[in-house]
Amino acid sequence: MASIMIKKAGEGLVSQAHRNADVGPTSGSSVVYEIQNVPGGVSVDDVIAAFKSYQPADKVYEIDWSALSK
Repeated sequence: MASIMIKKAGEGLVSQAHRNADVGPTSGSSVVYEIQNVPGGVSVDDVIAAFKSYQPADKVYEIDWSALSK
């Protein structure tokens, strides 16, 4: 199981974030999320695609893969 860091920009663009990025809001309008417990066969692109249709709760920046893969 792996953790993947993704960043959602203020205008809605979702991309991979640096693995050492701090989760939460950035100094700009972006927010960094950590997707935890991602199975080995799941790519970063799969995580980003699943996240685009997911509505995270306010102030929750660490999300389990099982919540995205429903």
